[in-house]
Amino acid sequence: MKKGLLYLTASIGMAGLLAGCSSGSTNSTGSSDAKAPAETAPAGPIEINLVTPDATVTKEFLEELSKKFPNYTIKHIDQSAKGSTIEDLLTVGTPIDIVGRAGTGFENDVIKTKLEFDMTALIKENKINLAEYEPQLINYIQSISNGGMYGIPGGSAINHVLFMNKSIFDQFGVPYLKDGMQWTEVMDIAAKLTRSDGGKQYYGFTGHTGVMTSTNQLGIPLVDKATNKPAINKDERWRSYFQIVYGNQVLNDAYSQNNRAFSGSTSRLVDGSTAILLFNAGISLVTKELQEEKINWDMVALPSFKEAPNTGSPMNSTIWGLTKQTRNKKAAMEVLRFLVSSENLTKVSKKGYLTPMITDEVVKNFAVEAKPANKNWKAIVYNKYAAFGDKHPGDAEIAAIHTKYIEQIVKGTTDMNTAMRQGEEEALKVVEKYAKQ
Repeated sequence: MKKGLLYLTASIGMAGLLAGCSSGSTNSTGSSDAKAPAETAPAGPIEINLVTPDATVTKEFLEELSKKFPNYTIKHIDQSAKGSTIEDLLTVGTPIDIVGRAGTGFENDVIKTKLEFDMTALIKENKINLAEYEPQLINYIQSISNGGMYGIPGGSAINHVLFMNKSIFDQFGVPYLKDGMQWTEVMDIAAKLTRSDGGKQYYGFTGHTGVMTSTNQLGIPLVDKATNKPAINKDERWRSYFQIVYGNQVLNDAYSQNNRAFSGSTSRLVDGSTAILLFNAGISLVTKELQEEKINWDMVALPSFKEAPNTGSPMNSTIWGLTKQTRNKKAAMEVLRFLVSSENLTKVSKKGYLTPMITDEVVKNFAVEAKPANKNWKAIVYNKYAAFGDKHPGDAEIAAIHTKYIEQIVKGTTDMNTAMRQGEEEALKVVEKYAKQ
């Protein structure tokens, strides 16, 4: 799963990253499609470099932008190409006019390199109504922007669902999962589906442990903001979370006895070995075997915890921003305004991609053109979105540490107490490293 850009239009596809704390619609004053101020951009050729971390800005989409803005030459710079990282571009002096990154990628590429530009005045001038976007995302952007707005959410967004290989449920006579379940219920079902049959081992549940930790449903931070210490043993919610999701002995015994890693992706679902997969909802639209229904599959909303009913994962979305280097901020803002507009995001939503815009028009059109049409697409928007926990610059490294120990817990090579203690010790070194910077 790619972690950078989350796709721009339905024709581009989906990569693999938060409405009034609800996934429903909202009516709000103003409009993100309101007419921009009447003044025109300066005459003469205007070039705009659009910088994203992968090649998913397709030729077709660039052609669409060119038709939309015929007076501008819009060039895409793929950061994944050799010599095209933000650092590379800064070194050779290539202007970065618009940057699109998801979540912490935006922090790393824009803020850490001191490219950030507060768009608050331009947002007001262009009548972009921030109330039309998922509030948790706006709060997150403001939190990393010192109260300003270094970017605007746009493109498609990520949250997580449970995928089912229904054939395994059928084989063992276990009822399918439903929207609105709790984690304890799902893990009990996962245990029933974990068994050896006909010489084949079946696993009830797998998931992407990295995202389950870094974007957890309870909004638990990895670092306690008040003390600047790792939170793994300071916030009791971490232990409860680990015990419920990673403490199922039946499931763990199967992983241990077969020396199999817990963290997995769609291949586990497709190969018929795993009944339930927690993953980014968008894979349903880009995984060939799911699109062609090579297996009997469906999805349900992420189960919730009793202390946070009907709350799913945080929403992660591409953040589009101008930079201090933007050569023509008026022209670049016109393009950015389209990227985050209802016009663009309604097309994305129709195809079944979650978007950060929560207007009636976008929400009512969600998944109306999604394929296969017989799937539970509403599972993607069933829950309200969790809030992000307080962020720390070392979050990615700390999440990787805990992911390592989760694997050891599941395989039985380390008990939970030891894993959490050692995880805290290693996380503290990360925190101390950043404190010196």
